[in-house]
Amino acid sequence: MSPIKVEESIKQKYAESLLVGLTLAFCGGYIDAYTYVLREHSLVAGQTGNIVFLAVDIVSKGFVLTETRLFTLIFFVLGIFTISFIAEKFKSPYVKPFSLIPCILACLVIGFLPVSTPDYLVVPPLAFGVGIQTTSFSKIEGIPYNNSFLTGNVKKGMIAWNGFFFSHSLDEKHAALLYFEITFSFALGALVSASLQKVCGIKTIWLIVLILSVIVWRYLYLLKQRKNNGPQK
Repeated sequence: MSPIKVEESIKQKYAESLLVGLTLAFCGGYIDAYTYVLREHSLVAGQTGNIVFLAVDIVSKGFVLTETRLFTLIFFVLGIFTISFIAEKFKSPYVKPFSLIPCILACLVIGFLPVSTPDYLVVPPLAFGVGIQTTSFSKIEGIPYNNSFLTGNVKKGMIAWNGFFFSHSLDEKHAALLYFEITFSFALGALVSASLQKVCGIKTIWLIVLILSVIVWRYLYLLKQRKNNGPQK
């Protein structure tokens, strides 16, 4: 096996591992709870909710106070476009670990900003980072999922349970359990975030810096180890 294929193999294996997927889902719920409580009830990745809130704000407040919702939507879309372009352009195993850097930097800086900082300067950068993250890490063990919002995961999970009920397929059961675990991990992240905010306030977001940094370090470590060990048969 060539070095390039070896790196591709470890990239796919680690990026699609259950632990990484559930950890990122935890982070997704954690960040959304953070911005919902501390930043004008904004949702970083739940654009369905943001569009509803945006429509209500336009009707009740006019266009003057809609910057946060609108910019969040735009930056989330830009994050998706950016990582899609980079991944297609460079096709490197290092794209995935480094795709977490924008979210890490945004969370690091935001933890220093006072609550008085305008929300439209805080939430959109997070949306950009999360848009990149959720696009870059989109599978667990070959099964498509989303680590930053749950609607699609819940739907796929119920379809999988239905498939298992009628066919007794172990693959359907595995997928159904996986989507349940993702949903639980996301909800747990939101619960932990809401709880820590009572103690740590705006600095609560720094836990995400730690978690994502560990994922990046571990990813790069595995790539380096496999590269140093040479091609594996």
